[in-house]
Amino acid sequence: MAADQEEQKDELIALTSIYDNRTFIRSLDDKGGQLNAHLDFPKPFSIRIREAHLPKSFRKDKTVEEADELATSAAKDVFATVNVDYLPPIVLNFELPTAYPSEDAPQYTLSCKWLTNFQLSELCKKLDAIWEEQGPGSVILFTWFQFLLDEAVGVLAIESPFTPKFTRQTNKKFSVDERVVQDVASYHKMVAAILNFNETEKVRVFETSNFTCEVCFSEKPGLSSIKFHDCDHVFCNQCASEYFTVQIQSGASKALNCLASKCESQANPSQVKCLVTPNLYEKYEKHLLQSTLDSMPDIMYCPRPNCQSPVILETNQTLASCPQCAFSFCVFCKKTYHGVSPCSIKNNEFKKLQEEYLSASNEEKEKMEKMYGKQKLKNVFEELVSNEWIKANSKKCPSCSFGIEKVDGCNKMTCSRCRSHFCWLCSSILSSGNPYLHFNSPVGGCFGKLFEAVHWITLLHAQTFLILAQSYIILSNLSTASVHLMRCL
Repeated sequence: MAADQEEQKDELIALTSIYDNRTFIRSLDDKGGQLNAHLDFPKPFSIRIREAHLPKSFRKDKTVEEADELATSAAKDVFATVNVDYLPPIVLNFELPTAYPSEDAPQYTLSCKWLTNFQLSELCKKLDAIWEEQGPGSVILFTWFQFLLDEAVGVLAIESPFTPKFTRQTNKKFSVDERVVQDVASYHKMVAAILNFNETEKVRVFETSNFTCEVCFSEKPGLSSIKFHDCDHVFCNQCASEYFTVQIQSGASKALNCLASKCESQANPSQVKCLVTPNLYEKYEKHLLQSTLDSMPDIMYCPRPNCQSPVILETNQTLASCPQCAFSFCVFCKKTYHGVSPCSIKNNEFKKLQEEYLSASNEEKEKMEKMYGKQKLKNVFEELVSNEWIKANSKKCPSCSFGIEKVDGCNKMTCSRCRSHFCWLCSSILSSGNPYLHFNSPVGGCFGKLFEAVHWITLLHAQTFLILAQSYIILSNLSTASVHLMRCL
Protein backbone atom coordinates (compact mmCIF):
# COMPACT_ATOMS: atom_id res chain seq x y z
CA MET A 1 0.00 0.00 0.00
CA ALA A 2 2.76 2.40 0.97
CA ALA A 3 4.67 1.39 -2.14
CA ASP A 4 1.65 2.24 -4.29
CA GLN A 5 1.38 5.67 -2.69
CA GLU A 6 5.06 6.31 -3.31
CA GLU A 7 4.83 5.27 -6.96
CA GLN A 8 1.76 7.47 -7.48
CA LYS A 9 3.57 10.45 -6.00
CA ASP A 10 6.65 9.86 -8.15
CA GLU A 11 4.53 9.48 -11.30
CA LEU A 12 2.70 12.76 -10.70
CA ILE A 13 6.01 14.54 -10.04
CA ALA A 14 7.40 13.11 -13.29
CA LEU A 15 4.37 14.24 -15.30
CA THR A 16 4.66 17.73 -13.79
CA SER A 17 8.31 17.98 -14.82
CA ILE A 18 7.70 16.63 -18.35
CA TYR A 19 4.63 18.63 -19.37
CA ASP A 20 3.69 22.30 -19.05
CA ASN A 21 0.65 23.45 -17.09
CA ARG A 22 -1.60 23.55 -20.17
CA THR A 23 -0.87 19.88 -20.89
CA PHE A 24 -0.94 18.42 -17.38
CA ILE A 25 -3.08 19.80 -14.56
CA ARG A 26 -2.51 18.12 -11.20
CA SER A 27 -5.44 17.86 -8.80
CA LEU A 28 -5.18 19.66 -5.48
CA ASP A 29 -5.54 16.44 -3.46
CA ASP A 30 -2.74 14.68 -5.40
CA LYS A 31 -5.14 11.84 -6.21
CA GLY A 32 -5.50 12.53 -9.91
CA GLY A 33 -5.36 15.15 -12.61
CA GLN A 34 -6.05 16.02 -16.23
CA LEU A 35 -3.96 15.36 -19.33
CA ASN A 36 -4.73 17.38 -22.46
CA ALA A 37 -3.51 15.66 -25.62
CA HIS A 38 -2.96 18.35 -28.27
CA LEU A 39 -2.65 16.32 -31.45
CA ASP A 40 -0.29 17.22 -34.29
CA PHE A 41 -1.74 17.10 -37.79
CA PRO A 42 0.06 17.33 -41.13
CA LYS A 43 -0.20 20.89 -42.51
CA PRO A 44 -2.34 22.07 -44.15
CA PHE A 45 -5.23 20.42 -42.35
CA SER A 46 -8.86 21.21 -43.11
CA ILE A 47 -12.27 20.27 -41.77
CA ARG A 48 -15.61 20.09 -43.54
CA ILE A 49 -18.45 21.90 -41.78
CA ARG A 50 -22.09 22.33 -42.70
CA GLU A 51 -22.42 25.81 -44.14
CA ALA A 52 -25.66 26.41 -42.24
CA HIS A 53 -23.61 26.34 -39.01
CA LEU A 54 -20.57 28.22 -40.28
CA PRO A 55 -20.11 31.76 -38.88
CA LYS A 56 -20.66 34.51 -41.47
CA SER A 57 -17.05 35.67 -41.18
CA PHE A 58 -15.89 32.36 -42.69
CA ARG A 59 -18.26 32.55 -45.69
CA LYS A 60 -15.95 34.74 -47.79
CA ASP A 61 -17.51 33.69 -51.06
CA LYS A 62 -21.08 34.28 -49.93
CA THR A 63 -23.08 37.48 -49.75
CA VAL A 64 -24.83 38.38 -46.50
CA GLU A 65 -28.18 37.37 -48.03
CA GLU A 66 -26.83 33.99 -49.16
CA ALA A 67 -25.29 33.40 -45.75
CA ASP A 68 -28.56 34.18 -43.95
CA GLU A 69 -30.45 31.89 -46.33
CA LEU A 70 -28.06 29.04 -45.61
CA ALA A 71 -28.30 29.57 -41.87
CA THR A 72 -32.10 29.30 -41.92
CA SER A 73 -32.44 26.57 -44.54
CA ALA A 74 -32.60 22.83 -44.14
CA ALA A 75 -29.66 22.21 -46.48
CA LYS A 76 -27.85 19.88 -44.09
CA ASP A 77 -25.64 18.31 -46.75
CA VAL A 78 -24.02 21.53 -47.99
CA PHE A 79 -20.47 21.62 -46.59
CA ALA A 80 -17.70 24.21 -46.54
CA THR A 81 -14.01 23.43 -46.14
CA VAL A 82 -12.11 25.45 -43.52
CA ASN A 83 -8.36 25.28 -42.88
CA VAL A 84 -7.39 24.91 -39.23
CA ASP A 85 -4.02 24.79 -37.51
CA TYR A 86 -5.21 23.48 -34.15
CA LEU A 87 -8.05 21.33 -32.83
CA PRO A 88 -9.24 21.07 -29.22
CA PRO A 89 -7.34 18.41 -27.25
CA ILE A 90 -8.43 14.93 -26.22
CA VAL A 91 -8.94 15.30 -22.47
CA LEU A 92 -8.04 12.43 -20.14
CA ASN A 93 -9.30 13.01 -16.58
CA PHE A 94 -8.06 10.42 -14.11
CA GLU A 95 -8.12 9.41 -10.46
CA LEU A 96 -5.62 7.04 -8.90
CA PRO A 97 -7.19 4.27 -6.79
CA THR A 98 -5.49 3.12 -3.61
CA ALA A 99 -4.30 -0.15 -5.21
CA TYR A 100 -2.75 1.54 -8.27
CA PRO A 101 -0.44 0.46 -9.81
CA SER A 102 -0.06 -2.85 -8.02
CA GLU A 103 -3.57 -4.15 -8.77
CA ASP A 104 -6.00 -1.60 -10.23
CA ALA A 105 -5.82 0.64 -13.29
CA PRO A 106 -6.47 4.39 -12.99
CA GLN A 107 -10.12 5.40 -13.15
CA TYR A 108 -10.61 7.80 -16.04
CA THR A 109 -12.98 9.61 -18.37
CA LEU A 110 -12.27 10.64 -21.96
CA SER A 111 -13.72 13.63 -23.78
CA CYS A 112 -13.08 15.60 -26.96
CA LYS A 113 -15.18 18.30 -28.58
CA TRP A 114 -14.69 17.12 -32.19
CA LEU A 115 -14.70 13.31 -31.82
CA THR A 116 -17.88 11.25 -31.63
CA ASN A 117 -18.79 9.14 -28.61
CA PHE A 118 -18.07 6.04 -30.67
CA GLN A 119 -14.59 7.23 -31.64
CA LEU A 120 -13.84 8.00 -27.99
CA SER A 121 -15.16 4.56 -27.02
CA GLU A 122 -12.66 3.04 -29.45
CA LEU A 123 -9.85 4.92 -27.74
CA CYS A 124 -11.04 3.66 -24.35
CA LYS A 125 -10.68 0.09 -25.63
CA LYS A 126 -7.12 0.83 -26.71
CA LEU A 127 -6.23 2.32 -23.31
CA ASP A 128 -7.66 -0.74 -21.55
CA ALA A 129 -5.70 -3.03 -23.87
CA ILE A 130 -2.46 -1.20 -23.07
CA TRP A 131 -3.10 -1.69 -19.34
CA GLU A 132 -3.82 -5.38 -19.86
CA GLU A 133 -0.70 -5.77 -22.00
CA GLN A 134 1.66 -4.13 -19.52
CA GLY A 135 -0.03 -5.79 -16.59
CA PRO A 136 -0.55 -4.55 -13.04
CA GLY A 137 2.52 -3.28 -11.25
CA SER A 138 3.62 -0.62 -13.76
CA VAL A 139 2.65 3.03 -13.86
CA ILE A 140 0.65 3.66 -17.03
CA LEU A 141 -0.29 7.34 -17.32
CA PHE A 142 2.70 8.42 -19.43
CA THR A 143 2.20 5.46 -21.79
CA TRP A 144 -1.50 6.22 -22.14
CA PHE A 145 -0.82 9.86 -22.86
CA GLN A 146 1.86 9.11 -25.44
CA PHE A 147 -0.55 6.73 -27.17
CA LEU A 148 -3.14 9.51 -27.44
CA LEU A 149 -0.53 11.92 -28.78
CA ASP A 150 1.20 9.59 -31.25
CA GLU A 151 -1.34 6.97 -32.32
CA ALA A 152 -4.88 8.28 -31.85
CA VAL A 153 -4.91 9.95 -35.27
CA GLY A 154 -3.88 6.71 -36.97
CA VAL A 155 -6.22 4.48 -34.97
CA LEU A 156 -9.21 6.66 -35.86
CA ALA A 157 -8.02 7.10 -39.49
CA ILE A 158 -8.28 10.88 -39.31
CA GLU A 159 -7.30 12.54 -42.59
CA SER A 160 -7.68 15.94 -44.17
CA PRO A 161 -10.32 17.06 -44.99
CA PHE A 162 -11.88 15.73 -41.79
CA THR A 163 -15.64 15.87 -41.23
CA PRO A 164 -16.50 16.22 -37.51
CA LYS A 165 -19.79 14.60 -36.55
CA PHE A 166 -22.08 15.05 -33.60
CA THR A 167 -23.78 11.99 -32.11
CA ARG A 168 -25.97 11.62 -29.08
CA GLN A 169 -25.42 8.94 -26.46
CA THR A 170 -29.00 7.75 -26.98
CA ASN A 171 -28.00 6.14 -30.30
CA LYS A 172 -28.80 2.43 -29.86
CA LYS A 173 -26.93 1.17 -32.93
CA PHE A 174 -23.54 1.40 -31.22
CA SER A 175 -22.31 0.73 -27.71
CA VAL A 176 -20.87 3.80 -26.02
CA ASP A 177 -18.34 3.38 -23.22
CA GLU A 178 -19.65 4.81 -19.96
CA ARG A 179 -16.33 6.60 -19.44
CA VAL A 180 -16.92 8.77 -22.51
CA VAL A 181 -18.05 12.32 -21.68
CA GLN A 182 -19.89 14.40 -24.25
CA ASP A 183 -19.09 18.04 -23.39
CA VAL A 184 -20.85 19.78 -26.30
CA ALA A 185 -24.63 19.98 -26.50
CA SER A 186 -25.14 20.37 -30.25
CA TYR A 187 -23.49 20.36 -33.66
CA HIS A 188 -23.59 24.16 -33.74
CA LYS A 189 -21.76 24.43 -30.40
CA MET A 190 -19.23 21.84 -31.55
CA VAL A 191 -18.41 23.95 -34.63
CA ALA A 192 -18.11 27.09 -32.51
CA ALA A 193 -15.79 25.32 -30.05
CA ILE A 194 -13.52 24.08 -32.86
CA LEU A 195 -13.20 27.45 -34.59
CA ASN A 196 -12.80 29.44 -31.37
CA PHE A 197 -10.08 27.11 -30.11
CA ASN A 198 -8.20 27.38 -33.40
CA GLU A 199 -8.20 31.19 -33.25
CA THR A 200 -7.28 31.31 -29.55
CA GLU A 201 -4.45 28.83 -29.99
CA LYS A 202 -3.02 30.74 -32.96
CA VAL A 203 -2.88 33.87 -30.80
CA ARG A 204 -1.20 31.96 -27.95
CA VAL A 205 1.42 30.43 -30.23
CA PHE A 206 2.14 33.81 -31.82
CA GLU A 207 2.54 35.57 -28.48
CA THR A 208 4.92 32.92 -27.12
CA SER A 209 7.15 32.84 -30.22
CA ASN A 210 9.93 35.17 -31.42
CA PHE A 211 9.89 36.94 -34.79
CA THR A 212 12.21 39.12 -36.86
CA CYS A 213 10.66 42.46 -37.78
CA GLU A 214 10.66 42.91 -41.56
CA VAL A 215 11.40 46.63 -41.20
CA CYS A 216 14.09 47.04 -38.53
CA PHE A 217 15.20 43.35 -38.58
CA SER A 218 15.17 43.18 -34.78
CA GLU A 219 14.05 39.97 -33.12
CA LYS A 220 11.02 40.58 -30.93
CA PRO A 221 8.57 38.33 -29.04
CA GLY A 222 5.07 37.96 -30.42
CA LEU A 223 3.68 40.02 -27.54
CA SER A 224 5.69 42.96 -28.89
CA SER A 225 4.78 42.33 -32.53
CA ILE A 226 1.87 42.57 -34.93
CA LYS A 227 0.91 40.06 -37.61
CA PHE A 228 -1.27 40.98 -40.58
CA HIS A 229 -3.80 38.17 -40.79
CA ASP A 230 -4.27 38.00 -44.56
CA CYS A 231 -0.56 37.78 -45.42
CA ASP A 232 1.08 36.67 -42.11
CA HIS A 233 3.77 39.39 -42.36
CA VAL A 234 5.14 40.26 -38.91
CA PHE A 235 6.50 43.61 -37.70
CA CYS A 236 7.48 44.92 -34.29
CA ASN A 237 4.98 47.16 -32.52
CA GLN A 238 7.31 50.16 -32.63
CA CYS A 239 7.70 50.14 -36.43
CA ALA A 240 4.00 49.47 -36.98
CA SER A 241 3.01 52.21 -34.52
CA GLU A 242 5.19 54.80 -36.26
CA TYR A 243 3.81 53.78 -39.65
CA PHE A 244 0.17 53.93 -38.49
CA THR A 245 0.75 57.32 -36.84
CA VAL A 246 2.22 58.87 -39.99
CA GLN A 247 -0.55 57.45 -42.18
CA ILE A 248 -3.37 58.67 -39.94
CA GLN A 249 -1.86 62.13 -39.47
CA SER A 250 -1.46 62.53 -43.23
CA GLY A 251 -5.09 61.56 -43.82
CA ALA A 252 -4.22 58.28 -45.56
CA SER A 253 -5.81 56.07 -42.94
CA LYS A 254 -8.74 54.74 -44.96
CA ALA A 255 -6.71 51.57 -45.53
CA LEU A 256 -3.70 50.91 -43.31
CA ASN A 257 -1.94 48.38 -45.52
CA CYS A 258 0.80 45.95 -44.59
CA LEU A 259 4.28 47.48 -44.32
CA ALA A 260 5.71 44.93 -46.76
CA SER A 261 6.36 46.17 -50.29
CA LYS A 262 3.42 45.70 -52.69
CA CYS A 263 1.37 43.87 -50.02
CA GLU A 264 -2.25 45.02 -49.86
CA SER A 265 -3.49 43.22 -46.73
CA GLN A 266 -4.88 45.58 -44.12
CA ALA A 267 -4.65 45.94 -40.36
CA ASN A 268 -7.89 45.47 -38.49
CA PRO A 269 -9.19 48.22 -36.16
CA SER A 270 -8.33 46.31 -32.97
CA GLN A 271 -4.67 46.14 -34.03
CA VAL A 272 -4.60 49.85 -34.83
CA LYS A 273 -6.22 50.72 -31.49
CA CYS A 274 -3.43 48.97 -29.57
CA LEU A 275 -0.65 50.86 -31.36
CA VAL A 276 -1.81 54.51 -31.61
CA THR A 277 -2.98 57.18 -29.18
CA PRO A 278 -6.71 57.52 -28.40
CA ASN A 279 -6.93 60.79 -30.37
CA LEU A 280 -5.33 59.23 -33.44
CA TYR A 281 -7.57 56.18 -33.20
CA GLU A 282 -10.64 58.42 -33.07
CA LYS A 283 -9.42 60.14 -36.24
CA TYR A 284 -8.78 56.75 -37.84
CA GLU A 285 -12.30 55.59 -36.98
CA LYS A 286 -13.80 58.69 -38.60
CA HIS A 287 -11.80 58.12 -41.79
CA LEU A 288 -12.78 54.46 -41.79
CA LEU A 289 -16.46 55.30 -41.35
CA GLN A 290 -16.24 57.92 -44.09
CA SER A 291 -14.61 55.41 -46.45
CA THR A 292 -17.26 52.81 -45.69
CA LEU A 293 -20.12 55.24 -46.25
CA ASP A 294 -18.58 56.47 -49.51
CA SER A 295 -18.53 52.92 -50.84
CA MET A 296 -22.22 52.31 -50.07
CA PRO A 297 -24.48 53.04 -53.06
CA ASP A 298 -27.50 53.77 -50.86
CA ILE A 299 -25.77 56.49 -48.83
CA MET A 300 -25.67 60.18 -49.73
CA TYR A 301 -24.60 63.22 -47.73
CA CYS A 302 -26.86 66.12 -46.86
CA PRO A 303 -26.11 68.94 -49.37
CA ARG A 304 -26.31 71.64 -46.71
CA PRO A 305 -22.71 72.84 -46.09
CA ASN A 306 -23.23 73.14 -42.33
CA CYS A 307 -24.71 69.64 -41.99
CA GLN A 308 -23.16 67.01 -44.34
CA SER A 309 -24.73 64.14 -42.37
CA PRO A 310 -25.09 60.74 -44.08
CA VAL A 311 -28.57 60.03 -45.46
CA ILE A 312 -29.90 56.57 -46.33
CA LEU A 313 -31.62 56.52 -49.72
CA GLU A 314 -34.87 54.68 -50.35
CA THR A 315 -34.94 52.32 -53.33
CA ASN A 316 -36.32 53.91 -56.52
CA GLN A 317 -37.09 57.17 -54.70
CA THR A 318 -35.88 60.63 -55.76
CA LEU A 319 -36.68 62.13 -52.35
CA ALA A 320 -34.11 62.03 -49.55
CA SER A 321 -34.56 63.45 -46.08
CA CYS A 322 -31.67 64.26 -43.74
CA PRO A 323 -32.27 62.76 -40.26
CA GLN A 324 -30.05 65.42 -38.69
CA CYS A 325 -31.47 68.70 -40.06
CA ALA A 326 -34.71 67.39 -41.70
CA PHE A 327 -33.80 68.92 -45.07
CA SER A 328 -35.67 67.18 -47.91
CA PHE A 329 -33.82 67.24 -51.21
CA CYS A 330 -33.65 65.69 -54.68
CA VAL A 331 -31.12 62.85 -54.91
CA PHE A 332 -30.09 64.03 -58.40
CA CYS A 333 -29.61 67.79 -58.26
CA LYS A 334 -29.18 68.02 -54.44
CA LYS A 335 -31.60 70.97 -54.33
CA THR A 336 -34.87 71.35 -52.45
CA TYR A 337 -37.18 68.50 -53.43
CA HIS A 338 -39.23 69.45 -56.50
CA GLY A 339 -41.50 66.41 -56.88
CA VAL A 340 -42.06 65.20 -60.44
CA SER A 341 -40.70 68.41 -61.99
CA PRO A 342 -37.37 67.98 -63.82
CA CYS A 343 -34.15 69.11 -62.18
CA SER A 344 -33.13 72.66 -63.04
CA ILE A 345 -30.05 73.27 -65.21
CA LYS A 346 -27.89 76.37 -65.09
CA ASN A 347 -26.98 78.04 -68.39
CA ASN A 348 -23.26 77.71 -67.73
CA GLU A 349 -23.71 73.94 -67.35
CA PHE A 350 -25.16 73.34 -70.85
CA LYS A 351 -21.84 72.56 -72.56
CA LYS A 352 -20.65 70.35 -69.72
CA LEU A 353 -23.96 68.49 -69.79
CA GLN A 354 -23.64 67.89 -73.54
CA GLU A 355 -20.10 66.50 -73.19
CA GLU A 356 -21.15 64.32 -70.28
CA TYR A 357 -24.08 62.90 -72.22
CA LEU A 358 -21.96 62.21 -75.33
CA SER A 359 -19.41 60.18 -73.35
CA ALA A 360 -21.96 58.39 -71.13
CA SER A 361 -22.91 54.73 -71.34
CA ASN A 362 -26.48 53.73 -72.17
CA GLU A 363 -27.22 53.21 -68.49
CA GLU A 364 -25.79 56.62 -67.59
CA LYS A 365 -27.77 58.26 -70.42
CA GLU A 366 -30.99 56.77 -69.05
CA LYS A 367 -30.13 58.11 -65.61
CA MET A 368 -29.54 61.62 -67.00
CA GLU A 369 -32.82 61.49 -68.95
CA LYS A 370 -34.62 60.46 -65.77
CA MET A 371 -32.87 63.18 -63.81
CA TYR A 372 -33.48 66.15 -66.10
CA GLY A 373 -36.29 64.91 -68.34
CA LYS A 374 -35.89 63.96 -72.01
CA GLN A 375 -37.67 67.02 -73.38
CA LYS A 376 -35.67 69.37 -71.20
CA LEU A 377 -32.40 67.83 -72.35
CA LYS A 378 -33.58 68.11 -75.94
CA ASN A 379 -34.39 71.81 -75.49
CA VAL A 380 -31.04 72.44 -73.82
CA PHE A 381 -29.10 70.79 -76.62
CA GLU A 382 -31.11 72.60 -79.31
CA GLU A 383 -30.27 75.91 -77.65
CA LEU A 384 -26.65 74.86 -77.35
CA VAL A 385 -26.56 73.99 -81.07
CA SER A 386 -28.01 77.39 -81.91
CA ASN A 387 -25.51 79.20 -79.70
CA GLU A 388 -22.59 77.26 -81.18
CA TRP A 389 -23.76 78.07 -84.71
CA ILE A 390 -24.15 81.76 -83.91
CA LYS A 391 -20.73 81.81 -82.28
CA ALA A 392 -19.08 80.16 -85.29
CA ASN A 393 -20.94 81.96 -88.12
CA SER A 394 -22.03 85.39 -86.90
CA LYS A 395 -20.86 88.50 -85.13
CA LYS A 396 -22.68 91.16 -83.17
CA CYS A 397 -23.08 94.59 -84.62
CA PRO A 398 -20.73 96.89 -82.64
CA SER A 399 -23.42 99.55 -82.64
CA CYS A 400 -26.61 97.71 -81.59
CA SER A 401 -25.33 94.17 -80.77
CA PHE A 402 -27.66 92.58 -83.31
CA GLY A 403 -26.47 89.23 -84.65
CA ILE A 404 -25.15 89.34 -88.21
CA GLU A 405 -24.30 86.33 -90.41
CA LYS A 406 -21.80 86.63 -93.24
CA VAL A 407 -22.43 84.21 -96.10
CA ASP A 408 -20.04 85.66 -98.68
CA GLY A 409 -18.89 88.98 -100.15
CA CYS A 410 -16.54 91.61 -98.77
CA ASN A 411 -15.71 92.45 -95.17
CA LYS A 412 -17.66 95.72 -95.18
CA MET A 413 -20.86 94.79 -93.35
CA THR A 414 -24.15 96.68 -92.96
CA CYS A 415 -26.37 95.94 -89.97
CA SER A 416 -29.91 95.12 -91.05
CA ARG A 417 -31.31 96.66 -87.86
CA CYS A 418 -29.49 99.99 -87.35
CA ARG A 419 -27.93 100.29 -90.82
CA SER A 420 -24.50 100.95 -89.33
CA HIS A 421 -21.39 99.98 -91.31
CA PHE A 422 -18.67 97.91 -89.59
CA CYS A 423 -15.64 95.80 -90.42
CA TRP A 424 -16.18 92.02 -90.22
CA LEU A 425 -12.53 91.43 -89.34
CA CYS A 426 -12.01 93.84 -86.45
CA SER A 427 -15.60 94.94 -85.64
CA SER A 428 -14.73 98.63 -86.03
CA ILE A 429 -17.60 101.01 -86.90
CA LEU A 430 -16.96 102.44 -90.38
CA SER A 431 -17.60 105.90 -91.74
CA SER A 432 -21.08 106.19 -93.24
CA GLY A 433 -19.76 108.56 -95.93
CA ASN A 434 -16.86 106.37 -97.11
CA PRO A 435 -16.96 102.92 -95.43
CA TYR A 436 -14.23 101.58 -97.76
CA LEU A 437 -11.65 104.08 -96.48
CA HIS A 438 -10.96 101.67 -93.58
CA PHE A 439 -9.60 99.06 -96.00
CA ASN A 440 -7.64 101.57 -98.13
CA SER A 441 -5.82 103.33 -95.30
CA PRO A 442 -2.27 102.06 -94.61
CA VAL A 443 -2.84 102.91 -90.94
CA GLY A 444 -4.56 99.93 -89.32
CA GLY A 445 -4.53 96.17 -89.52
CA CYS A 446 -7.23 95.78 -92.20
CA PHE A 447 -5.37 97.54 -95.04
CA GLY A 448 -6.00 95.69 -98.31
CA LYS A 449 -8.20 93.02 -96.64
CA LEU A 450 -11.56 93.96 -98.09
CA PHE A 451 -12.07 90.48 -99.57
CA GLU A 452 -9.81 88.46 -97.26
CA ALA A 453 -10.87 85.34 -95.27
CA VAL A 454 -13.48 83.99 -97.66
CA HIS A 455 -11.81 80.56 -97.29
CA TRP A 456 -11.98 80.98 -93.51
CA ILE A 457 -15.74 81.47 -93.72
CA THR A 458 -16.00 78.23 -95.67
CA LEU A 459 -14.03 76.46 -92.91
CA LEU A 460 -16.37 77.87 -90.28
CA HIS A 461 -19.35 76.43 -92.13
CA ALA A 462 -17.63 73.02 -92.18
CA GLN A 463 -17.00 73.21 -88.42
CA THR A 464 -20.59 74.23 -87.86
CA PHE A 465 -21.76 71.20 -89.79
CA LEU A 466 -19.76 68.95 -87.45
CA ILE A 467 -21.28 70.61 -84.40
CA LEU A 468 -24.77 70.21 -85.81
CA ALA A 469 -24.13 66.58 -86.74
CA GLN A 470 -22.85 65.76 -83.26
CA SER A 471 -25.78 67.43 -81.58
CA TYR A 472 -28.18 65.77 -84.01
CA ILE A 473 -26.96 62.41 -82.71
CA ILE A 474 -27.68 63.53 -79.16
CA LEU A 475 -31.14 64.76 -79.97
CA SER A 476 -31.94 61.64 -82.00
CA ASN A 477 -31.05 59.51 -78.98
CA LEU A 478 -33.39 61.49 -76.80
CA SER A 479 -36.47 61.23 -79.00
CA THR A 480 -37.66 58.97 -81.80
CA ALA A 481 -39.58 61.89 -83.33
CA SER A 482 -37.94 63.80 -86.18
CA VAL A 483 -35.63 66.56 -85.01
CA HIS A 484 -35.27 69.84 -86.90
CA LEU A 485 -32.03 71.78 -86.51
CA MET A 486 -32.60 75.49 -87.00
CA ARG A 487 -30.29 78.43 -87.25
CA CYS A 488 -30.95 81.19 -84.79
CA LEU A 489 -29.81 84.72 -85.60
